[in-house]
Amino acid sequence: MAASNSKKKNGRNAVDEALAGATEKVLKQITELYDVGLSNTPGAMGLKAISESPLLKMNLRKPRKKITVMIVGNHSAGKSSFINWYIGEGIQKTGVAIETRGFTFVTSGKKRETLTGEATIRFYDFLEDFGKFEGIVHNLFTEISTSKEKNFICTDLIDTPGLVDGDMQYPFNVQDAIIHMAEHVDLILVFLDPIGQATCKRTMEVVEKLNQSPHLEKIHYFMSKADAVEKEHDRQRVLIQITQNLAKRIRNSHAFNLPTFYLPREDGSDPGIPNAIEEVCKEVDKAINMTVQKNLRQLKDDCEKVIIAIAEAVSKDREKKAANARNRFKGILFYALSLGMVILMVLLLAARILPSLCLVSEHLCEAAPAKFVVKLEPVVAEHFKLVGGVLLVTFLASLLIAKLTWQISHVFTKSDLKKLEEYKMYVKKIADQEKGLYEEYFKSLSNSEDR
Repeated sequence: MAASNSKKKNGRNAVDEALAGATEKVLKQITELYDVGLSNTPGAMGLKAISESPLLKMNLRKPRKKITVMIVGNHSAGKSSFINWYIGEGIQKTGVAIETRGFTFVTSGKKRETLTGEATIRFYDFLEDFGKFEGIVHNLFTEISTSKEKNFICTDLIDTPGLVDGDMQYPFNVQDAIIHMAEHVDLILVFLDPIGQATCKRTMEVVEKLNQSPHLEKIHYFMSKADAVEKEHDRQRVLIQITQNLAKRIRNSHAFNLPTFYLPREDGSDPGIPNAIEEVCKEVDKAINMTVQKNLRQLKDDCEKVIIAIAEAVSKDREKKAANARNRFKGILFYALSLGMVILMVLLLAARILPSLCLVSEHLCEAAPAKFVVKLEPVVAEHFKLVGGVLLVTFLASLLIAKLTWQISHVFTKSDLKKLEEYKMYVKKIADQEKGLYEEYFKSLSNSEDR
C-alpha cells in the first residue's frame, strides 16, 4: 500500500514538475517579448523599449515571470513550516517568534543564496517605496532556493512577521507594511492557528484592513495545524470560535469558507483528520493559471496600446505639419506687410527731403515722378509725424505678429516616420505571439490532465 502511494506521489510530482516547467516557459516567453522582443540578439528591442522610445514616450509595466503569494497569520500559525514543506527544503526557521519579525521572500533560482536589506529591495523592483516604513529595510530578507518542488519555480512566497499581542515589539509598523505589500501580490493566504493566537488583535486588524481594500478576491483563509487538536469536538469548537471572530471583519461572510489542513507527518502516519493541504496548493496553482492568462491579456492589450499610440502620434504629426504650414503662410503675410511699411516709410522720408535736394540740384526734379512728389510736399510736411508714426507702429506690430505667428512645432522626420512604421509592424508580430502562447499553455494543461 505504501509502495502504491509512493508511486502515485512520484507520478503526481512528475506531472506537477512538467506542468510547472511549461507554465514557467510561457511566463518567461511573455516577459522576453517585453525585454527583447522576437529576438535574443544583442540590440534587439522589446515591447517595453519601443513604448519608452523618444518617439512614443509611453510607460508600460512589464508583467512578472512569477506570481507572488503572501502568507499572513499569527506567530506559530505554521507559515514558515508550510513554505519549507512546499519547496521541500528547510529554508525557513520555524517556531521562534523573533525569526518572524521581518519579511522573508522565498524564490527559486539557479544558486542557493541569501539576500538582506537593500539587496532585497533591489532584487524586487516593486519594493522601491517599501523603504518608507521606518526600520523595515534591515528586516527584509530573500532566500533563493534551487528547489523544483510543486509549482515553486513559478512562485515567490512571502513569509510575513508572526502576529502576536502583548509585549511583542516590531521594528516597524507591521500592520501597515502587510497592507502595503498586499498591493503587489497575487494571492494572500491567511493561516489561523487553532492552539495559538489565531484571533489575536493584530491578526484581526490585518484581516479587517485587507477586507476594506480592493484585494478581496486575493484572500483565502485556512485553519492550519488541524492535527494539533486531537479531539474532533475540540477542533469544531475552535473552528467555530475563529469563524465567529472572522465573520465580524470580512466582507463576504455569506460565502466564507475555512478549510482545515496540516502538514503531512514525517513518519507517514495518518491522524484520521480531513486534510485540505492540497486545497492550499490548488489556490496557488489557480493563481498561477490566472496570472498566465492575465499576462497574456496584458500582452495583447499593451500591443494594442502601442499600435494606437503610434497611430495617434502619426495623426498628431500630420496636424502639427498642417498647423506649421498655416503658421508659415501667416508669418510670410505679416513679414510682407512689415516690408511694405518699410517701403512706405522710405517713400515718406523721400517725399519729405526731396524738395530740399531739388534746391541744390534742379536736374533731380526734372523727372515726372519727382515733380509729383514735390507737389505733395506741403501735405507730407503737414502730416509727416502722424503718417510716419502710423507706419512705424504698423511695421513694428506686423513684425512682432510675424515672429509670434511663425511658431513651428517639432515634427517627425522621414526617418522617424519610417521608424514608427517599423515599430507598428514589429508590435503586430509580437501581438501575433499571444495566440501561439495560449495554445502552448492549453496544450500543457491538456497533457497534464492525460497523465
